[in-house]
This record gives sequence, structure tokens and C-alpha cells, in this order.
Amino acid sequence: MTSVSDDVALTMDDMPLGEDGLIDFRALAVNLIETVVNHAMELEADELLGEGNRRNGYRERRLRTVIGEIVLRVPKLREDTYFPERVMRPYSRVERAMVGVVSRAYVNGMSTRRIEKVAGELEFGRLSPSTVSRMLASLDGEVDALRQAEFDAGSPVPYLWLDATYVKCRDDDSRVCSRATVTAIGAFMDGTRRFVGFDLVDTESYDSWKRFLLSLRRRGVSNVRLVTSDAHAGLRRAVMEVFPGACWQRCFVHLQRDLAARIRRKPDQGRAMRALSAVLQQGNAAMTRAAYDAAVDRIGRIDRRAGELLEDAREDALAHLTFHREHWIRLRTNNVQERANAEIKRRTRAVQIFPSRESLIRLVGAVLVDMNETWTRHRFMSADDMATALEPRAREHVEISDETRQRADQIIRTALESAA
Repeated sequence: MTSVSDDVALTMDDMPLGEDGLIDFRALAVNLIETVVNHAMELEADELLGEGNRRNGYRERRLRTVIGEIVLRVPKLREDTYFPERVMRPYSRVERAMVGVVSRAYVNGMSTRRIEKVAGELEFGRLSPSTVSRMLASLDGEVDALRQAEFDAGSPVPYLWLDATYVKCRDDDSRVCSRATVTAIGAFMDGTRRFVGFDLVDTESYDSWKRFLLSLRRRGVSNVRLVTSDAHAGLRRAVMEVFPGACWQRCFVHLQRDLAARIRRKPDQGRAMRALSAVLQQGNAAMTRAAYDAAVDRIGRIDRRAGELLEDAREDALAHLTFHREHWIRLRTNNVQERANAEIKRRTRAVQIFPSRESLIRLVGAVLVDMNETWTRHRFMSADDMATALEPRAREHVEISDETRQRADQIIRTALESAA
């Protein structure tokens, strides 16, 4: 082990003490690490000094370690750049994507106050063109790998969640357009989930969705048994054509929103929402279907159009009931996509209008790659239960007893009254 020079040594009088008067070894370790690492960076930066290149102060960076947070004093140079790559990662994926946004905006002469703010936070001015090029090349490789990933035919993807969120970017003519970022999340047989594809499209049309879904199928997304999404007519049609035999689950949360939009009076909206929530609280398929039918009847008495909406949506809203009971809560809504869209919005909000399609793809891709890394470390569903996903129960007529219907009607009536 290389020895530390005398100027970073400590005496007993320098030791940090705890409340009990004894040496605080954690604080001591933090102090030692700060001192040693900062000294090492000084020496490394000195090697870059030469004719016309001098020191230009420091910038502080905070770094969390297993023993606590340390403060790094990173030397700044008048010429060239210095970054301690063996101490911390230069930039996260999202930060590298943001560098690409700033770079493209500057090249196109489209800098705005938001772009300048992002550039300042990233210390863009200290990055050389070659450094930017290397950063973006490595990130583009990761994003392309996600978009072009091929899946083994022996690894089914029984469940898919589809959605889109809109972000503004400039086209080749510098016009600002709203682009739909379409994404697909798949659940795999080991119980994990991941993004299996994403793209930018002009509109959420049938043709756009069909091209996107065909790209998934070409790359090996197969054995799809259920697709959850909102009630976009073009999307549903594309799903039925590209993945024949798959069930389509109408997102229950979106259905509730559509229902609220049909009902004019606020108090009646609240009552209807409470009734639909009661439907989802039932523990078996027969009772859930009976409760849904009761909700159709009683909400229809409040507002005829609302009742008709629920009646038309019945089979698609309850498609999840033919699958494993433990999967229902995951399958009946598109919440997994909603959370992903929220993260995309959070990251893109800093820019607002992207200077190009490529810069938008890079940032969204960076967000999704990060999320995939997190997701693969955790089970989204039980792996033991996933085998049942390939053999859902037949969607046949289920006989519901009069007693079950009476109990279900009482449950819905109570829910409506409690919200009054």
C-alpha cells in the first residue's frame, strides 16, 4: 500500500471525539478519506499542468460513501478539464443525455433560459467537444440496445402494458411539434418487468401503434396473453391484429375517469367512484362480476349515459378476472405505465422543448434504461404464479347465484349511500 505523505497525517489531538469523550471512529474515517482523496486529486491534477495551463480554484462535490458523506475539492484548470473518474462517475445516464440536449441546442442556435440553466448545472462549459462526443456515444449505445433488444422465443412475455405521453420537440424545419413517446412494459416468466420498446410517433393513430407493436413482435415479444391500456380505438385494434388471441384489459383507472366525465353533478361523480372502488374490493371473480353488474344498474339510475358506458365496457374492464388472482391488482390498471410517464415528464420538464428528435430519444431512453436496471433487481410478480399466465381460464359465461347477486347489490348500495 502506498504511504500517505506527512502533510495528511493526524495527531491524537486532531482526532474527532464523540459525546462520550472517546474517538468517533466514523467521523475519523470520513476525515481521513476526505483528506487522502483530496490530496490524491491534487497530485493527479498537477500532472496536467504545463505551459499555459494553471490551476483555477476548486469546485466542491459531495459524495455519499458507506461511512457517510464526504466533501471533495476537485481542482479546476484554466485549460483542459480534470475529472477524478476513479473517484465518482462523471455523469449519470440522464445527465449525459442532458449534455446532448445542451450541445444540440447550441449547435442549432436554439439556446433558451432553460437550456442555459441546465448547462450551468452540468458545468457544460468545462466539457471539450471530444468529451461530449464520447459521453453521447456510450449513452447512445445503451439506448439503441434497449430499442433494438431481441427476445428469446423461449422466454414468453404474457403481460404487456402500453401507453404514450407527449413531449414537445423541434422537427427538421425547426418547428415545434408535440410528439407521442410510446412505451411498452412487459412482465416476464421470472416475475420481473422491463421496458421492451419505445418510440416517438407523430400521433397515437392505429397505423403508428401497429408499426410499434409489429416491431415488438419482430424482436421476439411473444405469447402475449393480456394487454392493458386506455381505450384508444386505434391501439385496441392494433393489439388485436398484431397479438391475436390476447385479451385486452381496459385500464380501470381510465374507465373511472371516463365515467366521471359522463356525470355532470360532482356529488354523483363521487358516488359513482365509490361504487366502482367497491367492485375492485371483491375477492373472487363471481362476486366481482356481480358487483360490477350491480354498479351498472345503480349508476345507470343516476345517469343513463354513465350506465351505458359501464355496460359497453364490461367484458374489457373485467378481462383480468380470467388470470391468476394474485395478478389482478397489477393487470386491471395501467399504473405501472403512469409512474413511468411521470418520471419521463419530470426529467423532460427541465428542457420543455427539445432541440431535436434525437435529443429527445436520448433522454427518454436514458430514463428507461435506468428504470430497467432498478426493476430487474426486484420481482414485480411471483415467479411461481407466472406459469398460470400462459393458461388463463376460458372466458366463458359464469353462472352467478341469486344470493351472490343480492349480496353484491347490497355492497354497491352501501357504497353509494356512504358517499352521499
